[in-house]
Amino acid sequence: MSEKAKQVALQTAEISAKTALSMIPVGGALITSVWDSIKSNCAQKRLDEWQNVIEERLSKVDESLENIGTNENFTSAMFQATELAIKTAENKKRIYLANAVINSLTCPFEESIIMIFFDMIGKYSLWHIKILDYFQNPLKFEIAQKSKSTYMMGSPKTVLYDVYPELRDKDEYVNRIVKELYADGLMNTGGLDVIMTGDGMVASRVTDMGKEFIKFIAEEN
Repeated sequence: MSEKAKQVALQTAEISAKTALSMIPVGGALITSVWDSIKSNCAQKRLDEWQNVIEERLSKVDESLENIGTNENFTSAMFQATELAIKTAENKKRIYLANAVINSLTCPFEESIIMIFFDMIGKYSLWHIKILDYFQNPLKFEIAQKSKSTYMMGSPKTVLYDVYPELRDKDEYVNRIVKELYADGLMNTGGLDVIMTGDGMVASRVTDMGKEFIKFIAEEN
């Protein structure tokens, strides 16, 4: 990717960042001081991290300046992603956002679909994404492979907790996450407590749209 192309992309990020920051509301003297402190501290730190992440991704892109500068999907994605990047404290989510921005250059989706995916990135926690990724192919996890040979019967949640034991005491949160992923059309089930065979416990439960979403936020498309 040429240096000029990187500059164009980073300028787009800077413009969208200023736009996002300018939307922070102000009121009386106290709240104005609070927002000014946020802008100059946390918000600026998040913006700096975002620019580092997006620049690292852009450095790997083999696209011409003209292709980047005239790509409507990329421009819309950059504006949306920068606003979301400033709103989150999770640098891992900024990485997903950067991946999505880069993938918007070549993905086959129209802008409306891209914006739906960005809305999902914005509202989902990292656990939403981890759980969705897990259920795309549980057997890619070595622990799940071992669990399959261990259990004769059980629920899909049993193996999920073997892979992510820290979720065992967050059962209600997991139930909510799965229901939300199901409601958004990314998973084909809204519950994980059904008892089934060992093969069923580690079966994929992600829809085609869910697979497209995971691909959209992955580093390699």
